[in-house]
Amino acid sequence: MELRHLRYFIAVAEELHFGRAAARLNISAPTLSHQIGALESMLGAKLFTRRTKTAVGLTHSGKRFLVEAQETLKQAAHAEMIGRRAGRGDAGSISIGYVLSAGFSGLLSSSLAAFRENHPDVTFQLARIQTVDQFKALNDGSLDVGFTRTPHRYPSAVTGFIIERQKFCLALPEKHPLVAQKRITPSMLVNEGFVAAPLESELGFWANLSSVAPPGVTLRIAARAPDVFTVIALVASGAGLGVLSESLKRITLPGVVYRDIEGATRTSDHIVAYRKNETSPVVKAFINSLRARIRAN
Repeated sequence: MELRHLRYFIAVAEELHFGRAAARLNISAPTLSHQIGALESMLGAKLFTRRTKTAVGLTHSGKRFLVEAQETLKQAAHAEMIGRRAGRGDAGSISIGYVLSAGFSGLLSSSLAAFRENHPDVTFQLARIQTVDQFKALNDGSLDVGFTRTPHRYPSAVTGFIIERQKFCLALPEKHPLVAQKRITPSMLVNEGFVAAPLESELGFWANLSSVAPPGVTLRIAARAPDVFTVIALVASGAGLGVLSESLKRITLPGVVYRDIEGATRTSDHIVAYRKNETSPVVKAFINSLRARIRAN
């Protein structure tokens, strides 16, 4: 059975006349009669009763079949529309990884909201994933797009572009002497101990601490933490200071105070990372929309 059989049947069922249905379908009445006969043979059921040579009525089976045929054609039309929209990048699903600083800055949410305005049939699966793991997931195909930190070098199959620049800020225990300072400069940090996040030890990534250290000075790491929340918790405990992306000042934890840092050698940049050979129309449409936002700003 093909969709055309359903269309032929519905036309006859609605017109209850082979001649009018054939004209509506732009085929000959004998051809239509033959196709209906073939459909009845496939189903093993009579769908119509003859009233005159061309006028017909629906049987009980025909009435039941009409409901299903109409729903099937409606679903087929919907599937065709979705397929066409998916081919244009207007429908589908995108798996996105993000680092916490990209989430707290509003970058992630605003990017998704802007894309949804013109692509309401696109869905997103979000997961907070550390930078290094995002590149691994992009390589193995379990992630489509990453909102992450800037690498010194991209993996061979991955590329990206900067979408946001943030300043660095300093997290201090609330009783630390530097809290009294309105202006924090790199020279004030030379003798301090710091709580380092994982990227401080990852080769190929620009580290926060080196960005706020005076020239030729390596800041001392007093403790290490697996994630940003742990960094801030250790700062609150007095284990050391933390250097974080500016958006993370929105994380409020008792015992922690934030101060801006002036004179850093670089900003905390966020990129959109994706596969070089990406073939998904919806992922490419999303990447293009992010590029357009950058140009507009």
